[in-house]
Amino acid sequence: MASKLSSEELVVKFFSRLFEITRKGDGNEDSIKELTSMLEGVTESDESGFYSVIYLLLLNLPDDLLKLSDKDRIKYFLKSHKALVASFRKVLRIWVGNQREIIEYLENSGVADHPLANVFVISEILGLLDPLSPDTFVIRGNIYLNYLKILKEYEAKAGLPLKVQADRAFKNALELYSKAVSMDINCYEGYLGLARLYTLVNDLDQALTNYENALRCRRSCEVLKEVADIYILKGLNDVAYRYLEECKDDVK
Repeated sequence: MASKLSSEELVVKFFSRLFEITRKGDGNEDSIKELTSMLEGVTESDESGFYSVIYLLLLNLPDDLLKLSDKDRIKYFLKSHKALVASFRKVLRIWVGNQREIIEYLENSGVADHPLANVFVISEILGLLDPLSPDTFVIRGNIYLNYLKILKEYEAKAGLPLKVQADRAFKNALELYSKAVSMDINCYEGYLGLARLYTLVNDLDQALTNYENALRCRRSCEVLKEVADIYILKGLNDVAYRYLEECKDDVK
């Protein structure tokens, strides 16, 4: 007898299947019935209601969509896959933009494990819905990069070591950015994410390697200044100056 799947496993199965059916353009009645049954299974197995409502709570979907039956909601998802992906991306970008508020929460509450589970679940679901786009991996990498920044700032201010959380955030960000650049060797944002990630953990040589890859893709003053900062940290001010010279009109 097969073991019963958990809510999390059912969510993974649901969104993976949703992507497969959308990609094949096979949104027939049998597919809709299959997905509806899977969604009902999530709801039935999830006593807390956490996973079964996650796709609705944070996606900025129209109010009238909340009133639809599961079957009609599935039809909407199949017809509006791009909009669904865009909604997930929007949520994750908003989280990155609100990093300061999260840091303040950590400082005021005195706890390291902020209830960010929704954010990470949304990140995982985006990966299931849009697994062929380097941008998806960059956006998800940015989530963990910013979380690592938060953890390190909290460590510095509170004097509380958060090695387990920090190591996990670094590993996840590294894996996601690496996937992005493996899919697209000209993925500017992927290399930039890797460079900033290595800078954050003070691996300056790896940071420079990835900054140079980013510059190969796009000669940006933003990146040139960050590279110059790295060389200053290494005590190589003359080298830093050469990078700054490339965008001296933009340097204030």
